[in-house]
Amino acid sequence: MSVPRTALRGRAVSRPAWRGPAAALGAVALAITLGGCDLLMSGAFGPGFNGDFPSSSPIATYSRGTATVAIAGGESIVLDQLGAGANVDSMYGSEVRWTGPNGWNVRLSGAGFEFDGGGELMSPDGGYLTLDRIDDGKHSSTFDGSRCIVDITVIDASALRGSATCKGLEWYDVMDMLAGPAGPKPLDQPKFDAEVSFEAVR
Repeated sequence: MSVPRTALRGRAVSRPAWRGPAAALGAVALAITLGGCDLLMSGAFGPGFNGDFPSSSPIATYSRGTATVAIAGGESIVLDQLGAGANVDSMYGSEVRWTGPNGWNVRLSGAGFEFDGGGELMSPDGGYLTLDRIDDGKHSSTFDGSRCIVDITVIDASALRGSATCKGLEWYDVMDMLAGPAGPKPLDQPKFDAEVSFEAVR
């Protein structure tokens, strides 16, 4: 499936985290990470699925890739490894993670997403991009995908390419991400901006 550039351009979102399409994709990604598929199959995300998930179909799998995170006014981090299981699926979209020896990770979830849950839960866009960092045994994540506008230029069986502009990113402790309805609180660290570019190929 080759997708026109305009079809997968992320939206500029000024709403708080967990609202809008990017937030919904983030909720699904977090559920898969922390709770597995049982939470999804149980209908926990609303009545639109009625406990009857349609079957998904693979669009692409990738084995190699690189990503670059350029921190405004700071360093540029190059991630030259692709996490295992990098793929694009018709139901869930992308689940691709770039990593490297420095503890940084870039994760892109939901790009190329086709199934919209009856028009209530999600819609196709550039996906949900987050940064992760493991430093001195502590795992932090930027968590709020609405801070990044993702621009997908290619997404098909051969490659996934794109970039993201992220504004006002904050780090959160991953262990606090199930803090209840109020959500986790950001760490006491300065906000930062970043430009991210990424590529994954077969």
